[in-house]
Order: sequence, then structure tokens, then C-alpha cells
Amino acid sequence: MTTPKYNKGLSAPALCAIALLLTIGLVIIERNEREVINDGTLIQIDVDDGSSESVDSGSDDDEFDIPAPSPEDQADQDDITEDVVKETVLALSDMDFSKKVLWRIHRIDPLKGFSEGDKNKILFKAALQFFSNGDYEKTHTLIGKLPRSMRHQERPGFYYALALTKDNKTERAIRAYQGQLERFPHHQASAINYGLLLNDAKEYEKAVKAFKYAINTTSGRRKAKSYRNLGEAYYKLGKYEEAAKRFSKSIEYQPTNSTTWLSLAEAQQEIPKFSQEEVLETYRKSVSLAPNRYKPALKRANYLFSQLMFAKAEEGYKEARKRSSDIVETALMQSINYLAAGNLERADKIASGIKQPDNDEEQLIELIKALSDEEYDKAEDIAKDIEKEKKFDNEELYQYLRLKLAVIQKDKKYLDGLDKDIFEHPVVGWPSQLEYARGLLLTEAYQEAQAVAETIAEKLPNSAEAHLINGQLQLHNGEQVAGFNSLKHAFNIYPESRRVAFIYAKESFKFERYQEAINIINKLLENHSKDIEALELKAQAHHAIGQNDLARAAYTEAFELDEKNLHSAFALAKLESDLGNKQESLVILKDLLDRDSSYIDARELRAKIHCAAREYDECINESKKLLALDKDNEVAKKLIEKHADKVDSKASDKNSPQNNSEADTEEEQPDSQSSDKESDDKPDSEDDDQKQKKSDGDKKDD
Repeated sequence: MTTPKYNKGLSAPALCAIALLLTIGLVIIERNEREVINDGTLIQIDVDDGSSESVDSGSDDDEFDIPAPSPEDQADQDDITEDVVKETVLALSDMDFSKKVLWRIHRIDPLKGFSEGDKNKILFKAALQFFSNGDYEKTHTLIGKLPRSMRHQERPGFYYALALTKDNKTERAIRAYQGQLERFPHHQASAINYGLLLNDAKEYEKAVKAFKYAINTTSGRRKAKSYRNLGEAYYKLGKYEEAAKRFSKSIEYQPTNSTTWLSLAEAQQEIPKFSQEEVLETYRKSVSLAPNRYKPALKRANYLFSQLMFAKAEEGYKEARKRSSDIVETALMQSINYLAAGNLERADKIASGIKQPDNDEEQLIELIKALSDEEYDKAEDIAKDIEKEKKFDNEELYQYLRLKLAVIQKDKKYLDGLDKDIFEHPVVGWPSQLEYARGLLLTEAYQEAQAVAETIAEKLPNSAEAHLINGQLQLHNGEQVAGFNSLKHAFNIYPESRRVAFIYAKESFKFERYQEAINIINKLLENHSKDIEALELKAQAHHAIGQNDLARAAYTEAFELDEKNLHSAFALAKLESDLGNKQESLVILKDLLDRDSSYIDARELRAKIHCAAREYDECINESKKLLALDKDNEVAKKLIEKHADKVDSKASDKNSPQNNSEADTEEEQPDSQSSDKESDDKPDSEDDDQKQKKSDGDKKDD
């Protein structure tokens, strides 16, 4: 009997080899599918711009959209407990599953006993937990392991694309959203996120098409968001009218969304047909709709700053800081606005109080403080350090501050080589042109400066600063009527501004319009009652028209405000001397020299008064003290040369050692005990005094 031969089949090693090859093949196929889930093109649908029946007035921002859980997901909770999902997440957290195939992942302990379908559902829920924890790489890696039939379902496909987006895998995310939208053409969140991703990738033309598609697939709040995002894409393309149209359409669907109103204001800002008032009204709407958000208030203040409306910008920055006082960006712009308005003390205080700036911001802050403290050499060193940086995040703000430093230093070379592209910047463009005009004025390029100033005043009719610089230049160029009209207009726009009022008054005084200067200073003092420089100018104006009692009162008030202000005391002594009140002048001078024995102008005046009164001993004694302070003092030399013989003659006639000015020496004894010198050389005559004051005022205002 023949024993039959049985076909034993393939050996165990052969079967294992075949299984391994099949597994490798599946892994390659799945990897390719994960890399290019779908590289198709977006379905094109005509956009309906009609009103939606569903209007949602809620507020949102431009974060990537996430849909609410579906009813099916809730139903799964009956079979799959949260504990199972947590245990699965814990097991996967300790495992590098990126290189493992799905069937090996299915073998982890928490999944034992479940069907293959339930295992995949549990893994998807675990992926969602990774997403909630911010571990986006694990999220898209795990979803990518799921079978194609599940991975291409609506929610897994969406979260796969979203996790890639959050993990900055932009190209893969774009392809994933394309595939998702081909499978689910009306998936609203995918349509919106796809467009946002293209916007972030700066593919604005493609983003326009994507958002047009999203508009047709969405409703209510999401339709409003799609219109807003379409507007943002147009804005990035420089198509501002198209952008404004879409922002307005978004507002029809969601009229209380602050973000959309803010975007509309920024678009209107770039469109000539919208007036300054219309743009400000749109900004105001955005600010009012978001009472707790700082960004709308900050951008409104930035717009006011850009329009050279520094006083209103000051109010805007205060409002923005109320909403979020610790935001560096807000405090930085607030200090720059104070600097632009000439309020150096406030600029320094705000800049010094800024906390936790980054490196670039810290350098800007130091530059602002140096400019505010009038430490211009230090400011120049900081500027050189900034220019060594390969990349500087606040380049435009730095360029504005650097230009301001060049204007202060009358740096003609810098002004000649200025890159005028800065004039086009939406925030510092007009402020930079204003500084440039001032620089041209200070470097005596009057005609060119006036051309720039006239352009500023024409384009920004509501800016006091624009009319102020224009008026100054018109006066320099001989247009007296037009110049004072411009100064008056600037003052009427912003009467609270110390700089506007003082420059207007100073120019009026210069052109011998003394009563007008007095009237302006009186208005100035209503808002700045302790302004010593204004009081001194007022005193000079009163003296010029013979109102000497009022001049005396103004000088006295200026000195009483600050007893270290010896300049006002000297001006008062000079006034008394000019009026023939020699004794009153000597009393004031003695008090002044008790405070500062090295005040040369005061000693010169006292020596002259003694000589004029034929008090030659006192005259020569004072002149010698002058030479001890300044060996080259011409006033002292001339007085000694002219009157020394009279002292000798007087001594010879009286033939008495008692007449060697002992009394005078005793009178002058307190001088040696006075405080250190506080001021520079003062002018000798009233005209020189006025020139000195003018120079000081110019430095402060410019």
C-alpha cells in the first residue's frame, strides 16, 4: 500500500518572510498616502454675496477654526470609557510609535479585548487628547497610522490637517486640507483654515480663491469670518478698496465684531476717499465694541500719532494702557509720542517704567531715555550699536528716533543721505516728514523745508504740528501774514500744547507783536502755570511796551517758582538797573551772588552799577573778583583800566587807610560762601539776554 504524500505548504520561515514583505509594502503605501493625502485642486464654486439668513453677533479672532464634537462622537462614549482613553494616552506617551505599524500599536495593553474598529476609535480619541495637550506631532503621527477608511473620515481628516498646521508642517497641511475639502466640500472649518494657512504662507492669491470658496460653504459667524479673512488677503495684496468692501460685508453678518471694524479702519486709512474723521469713527467703533482689549485702542492711538495729532494720541495711549498696562508695545509707543510732542519728562518717565522688554525693545527704550535726558552723545552711541545688528525688529521706530537725533544735532550729512522710504510707513511716515522739515529749517534750507511743510499741512489739516512748522517756515521766508495765520491755526487746533503756544508767542515777540505774545502766554499759563521760560518771555514783552510793573511781577513769579532759577533773578536785577532803580538791583544781585558767587553776569552788572554811581572802590573790588573767576574777562579789564586811577586819587586825597574798601569787603564776604555755579554765562545787555533766551527756547522746542 502506497502512503499518500500530503502537501505540507510553505514552511514557517517562508510564511514569515512573505508577511514581512507584505508589511513593508503596506507601510510604504500608507506613508505615501500620509505624505500626499490628496494633492488635488480646490473645488471652485461661484460666490454668493447676498445676505445670510443667519447672523451671529458673537466675537472671534483669526485663530484656526475647530468644529464642535459630532453626535456620533458622543455616542461612542457609551462603548469607550474615558479611563480606556487615558490609559491608552499614557501607554503611547512612553512609546515612540512613529516607527511602529498599526497592528503593533493595537497590541498595547489598554486596547486588548477590543475589536479592531474600536481600537481605531480609541486611538483617534487618544490623538485628540494629545492635541488638547499641545503635542501636535504625536497627534498627526497617530492619526496618520489609522487605516485609510478612518483617516479619511470627516473629523480624523480635519484634525490630521489641523495638527500638521499647528506643528508648522505647512506644505503637508495645505495638501491635507485640499484632500479634506475634496472629500467634504462643505466642511466649514476646513474651508476657513485652508485659507488662513495660505494667508500665513503668504500665498495671498490662492488665499483669495480659498476664502471665496469658504464664503459659499459657510453661514452665520463663519461666513462673517470668511469675508473678513478674504478682506485680509486683499489687504496683503495691496487691494485696499477690495479689502474694505469685504470687511464691510463681514460687518453685515456680524456687526459687533471688533476685529472686523479694526481691519476696516486700517483699510480705510489707505484709501484717499475716506476722510480722517471717517477713519477715526471706524476706529472708535472698534474700540467701543471691545472694552477690555488693548489692541483696538493701541491701533487707534497709533493712527492719531501717524496724523501728527499728538495730544489725542496721548489720550489714546492712556486708554490702551488702562486695558493692558504691562504690554511693552503700548508703553513704547506712548513714550515715543511724548517725545514727538516735546514732553521730554513724560517720555523719560514712561520709558523708564517699561518692564520685561526684549533685546530690541530695550535698545529702543535706552535711545528714548537718552533723547529725553538730552544726552545726545549717549544717544549716538546707542544708535551705532543698533546699526551693528543684522536684524532689528523695530527698524521703522529706530529710523524715526535716529532722524530725530540728527535734527537735534543739525546733522546735514545725515539729512542729505536720508532714505525717504521711511516717509511711506503707515505709523512713522508723517512724523518722519515733520522731523525732516524741522531739520531743513535748522540747517537753513528754508525753501525746501517750506515745500515739505506745506505738503504736510495740506495733507493733515487737523494737525497743529503741521501748521506750526509751516508757519515758522513762512515767517523765515518773509511771508509774515501767511506765517502768523498758520501759527494761529495751529494754536486754535491745539491750545493746550505748550510747544505750539510758546513758539507762537516767541515768534510774535520776535516780530514786535508784544501784546499778541502776552495774550498767547496767558493762555499757555492756564495749562502750564509753572512754565518759567514762558513767564520770562512774558516779562520781556511787558517791558518792551513799558509795562514795567507787570514785567517785574512776571520775573518775580518765575524766580519764586524755583529759587535755583537764578536767570530770572538776574533778569529782574537787569530790569531794575535799566529803570534806574540801582539800589533795588544791587539788593537782588547780592542775594543772587549769595546763592552763586561765580555768576559772572551778575558780578559784571554789579561792577557797572558801582562805577556808574562813582563808587570806584566797590567797582574795582568787584572787577578784581571777576578776574579771579575769569582772567580774560574784558568787562573787568576795561573797568579797571578806566577807573583804577580814580581809586588811587581818592586814596591819596583822603590819605587814610580806612578807605581801602573794608566795608565793601565785608559786604561782599557772603559771596565766598555761596553755592556752586549753576548756570552758564548770561548776556550782558537786554538784547543779549533776549538772544540767550531765544537760543535756550529753540533748543528746548526743537
